This record gives sequence, structure tokens and C-alpha cells, in this order.
Amino acid sequence: MKTRLIPFGLSATLPLLAFAACLVLRLALAAGTAQAAPLQLQVAFDNDHIYATRPGARYLEVLVTAPESGSQQRRVPLNLALVLDTSGSMAEQGKLEYVKQAAIAMLNRLRPEDRFALVSYSNQARVLYPSQPVEEGQRMEGLINSLIATGGTNLGAGLIEGFDQVRRHASPSVISRVLLLSDGLANIGITSNQELSQMVQAQSEAGISLSSFGVGLEFNEDLLASIAESGRGTYYFIDHPESMSAILAKEFKSVEQLAAADIRVTITLGSDLAVDQVFANTYEVNGNTVTVRFGDLAAGERRRMQIRVLPRQRTVGRLDNAANVSVSYLEPGSKAAQSLLDSLGVIYTNDEKTALASLNKEVQERAAVFEANQAKKEAAQAVDKGDQSKATAILGEARKKIEAAAPAPSAKVQNELSAMDSYTQSINAPKESKDRALEQKKVKYRAQAVEGC
Repeated sequence: MKTRLIPFGLSATLPLLAFAACLVLRLALAAGTAQAAPLQLQVAFDNDHIYATRPGARYLEVLVTAPESGSQQRRVPLNLALVLDTSGSMAEQGKLEYVKQAAIAMLNRLRPEDRFALVSYSNQARVLYPSQPVEEGQRMEGLINSLIATGGTNLGAGLIEGFDQVRRHASPSVISRVLLLSDGLANIGITSNQELSQMVQAQSEAGISLSSFGVGLEFNEDLLASIAESGRGTYYFIDHPESMSAILAKEFKSVEQLAAADIRVTITLGSDLAVDQVFANTYEVNGNTVTVRFGDLAAGERRRMQIRVLPRQRTVGRLDNAANVSVSYLEPGSKAAQSLLDSLGVIYTNDEKTALASLNKEVQERAAVFEANQAKKEAAQAVDKGDQSKATAILGEARKKIEAAAPAPSAKVQNELSAMDSYTQSINAPKESKDRALEQKKVKYRAQAVEGC
């Protein structure tokens, strides 16, 4: 559900500075505090005044924020399994060596009350260190350092063993999570994206979350993003393996600050509004009800989504309960379920100037960002299928829509339009396969990560 790209090296970093702040907000592996601060819910339309004569599309935004943690909060014990790809390709670029260093650094931050399991997978999966309290640090370091890269990628077997180790000691009083790392395609055992996602989904419903780490350019980003979404965790794209230690260090910091788990948002629109497009990573639409899974949130994190709605024509006047929003979540380290509620109304007016004056420009700006990234995501999928003409058409239509909604685009919106133009040009330009793979992963990542901005 959450995603993060943490590139190292100037050439990879410069294009991403514009949304670096968003990355900070999406630190993933959540664990937490026994008395997490309550979440905050904010709901807004981009305009709560609808021009009755010519009602156009409107955007409903939902923002869930986890406040910064207090100093008196107690850290909940962790129940972790690290599942490492040791296939032959991990020997390239020193990937496995960097992973070993990162794993040992994470191990050294665990506390005696935490549990840890180490699983490796290539042609088969091996439980190198069964789940147990963190006491024999030197022995575990030796096991990690003994790993060698050889064979294929039986990712499914690694997942099964990792979940099995964590499940044996899972309970509401601990934070249970599997960390899966891969640099290649699942080519042995279970290779279906759908089957693997369903496996992860079932474990998520049972209280075990998952974060995924994709290293290099050969892994299946669609699979790793999908299982992280299903697992209420974070998908990381790591194009520079030397960044592994820094990523796990940041991740572990958020491990200790979980504010809420299994966050679900339900939006029910009134009969005068219709759902047109949902901008979120994982959602379901049933008539006028939209359900969105936000996964887990650490202290200081936030998650945002929007719905493009189509108002139906009606007489002027106020429409109460145009949107009813409820949020449910679990407190870390307990079975306690919590909820938040909010409701919004809209006003239909015959005064076009009044409607224009009521525009929430910040929500409108973010709507343009969501529209642009949805278009880039769909275009990237078309490029993957070799249909550059369809990708170009998708981006062109989205550009027209954004320009029509914002005739005088702000700098932020203009940046999004420029990014779309750059991608359009790049799609139709000749590229080396590795450059194309890197671009595709970055575009898909950005489309996935925008939810947290």
C-alpha cells in the first residue's frame, strides 16, 4: 500500500526533488506504540458550490493524518521475518553484500523482547534462523554473512516460510510483519501475481503485514507493489543497492512509531452525486459507496485520496449529507478498534460567480496531480504492452482535461503538465532497454506514491 523510491546518486535524485517531501511521509514498516495518538480526518470538496445550470465534475478529498508521537509512548514488541532473495542475479553489482550489511544493521537495532526470523530463497526456501527472541546476535550475523547467490527465484516459497515463522507468534500484543526483498522475477513455484497477492491478503486479514523491496531493474514492480498493497505495507523501489542500509534504518525508525493499523475509509455519496473516478491504490466501488484501504500509518504519516464525482442536475438549494465519510482502524498492540466520522454538504446555485469564488485551489491543485499520475500509470501499462500510440493518447487526453479544469495553471500544476510532456516525448524516443526499464519503474512508483502526498 505504501511505496517509496529512495535513489542514491545525483543523476537519480535530481528529477525527484520536487516530491522528496512526500517520500519522507511514506516511511513504511509500521509497528508502534501501545497508546497511539488518535488519527485526524479532514474531508473537503474542491468546490462545495455547484453551478446548477451547468454542473461539472467535482473532486472530493479525504486526508487521514497520524500526529507525531509523544515521548511517553511505549514501544510495542516486534515479530519480524526477513525474507531475502539469494538467486544468482543477487551477486551482480554487489547486491547481496549490501543486503547483508543492511540486515545486520537492522538486527542490531532489535530489542531483547523482539522476535526475528531469517529466511532465504532461490530455487527453494530455507529457514536459516527460526523465529525467536533476539539474543544470539553473533550467530545470526554469521548466518547472514554466510549467504551466497545462486539459483532461480522461488519468491512464493520464501513468502510461505516467512509468513509461517511470523504466524507462530502473532498476537494483538505484538507488531507482526514480513519484509520481502527481491531483485528478479518469480520464475519457480507460484509465479502468478494474483495468487501471490491473494496469499498476502489472507495473511494481512489475520494481522500479519508485509513490505516489499525491489532492487535493481529486473524485478517485477507490478507484483511487489501489489503484494505490498495487499499486505498493508510499503513497496520500495531501490535502483541503487548501496542505499539498502539507509532505507532499513529509516524504515526501522517508523517501525517504532506505528499509530494505526488496517485503516479503512468508507465514503458514501448522496443520490445527487455519482462516482466517476477514484484516485487511490486499493479500493472498491459499490454503487455510490467507495471503500479504500489505507493500510498502516506511522506517527507523522498521512494518506490522501480523491474521488472525481459527477453532480446530477437539480434545483438550487443546499444538499446535506452529500458525502458521508467513516474511518476505521486498529490501535497497535491491542484489539481495540477505533473510528472517525465526518459529513459534508454542497450548495447548488444559479450564480456562476459565487460558484467560481468558492473554489478550493489547494484541493484543485492536488486533483491535477492525481489526474496526471493516473494518466502516467495507465500510459506506463500501455508501454509495457508495446502500445506507445495508446500511451501517447492517454497522456494527451489527460492534459486537455487538466488544462480545462485549470485554465491558468499554478506552478505546481504546470510542473505536472511538464512531467507528462516529458514522458510523452520519452515514450516515442529510442532508448536502451535498461533506461526504459528504469523510467517505467520510476513512473509507476510515482503514480503509486502520490497517495501519501
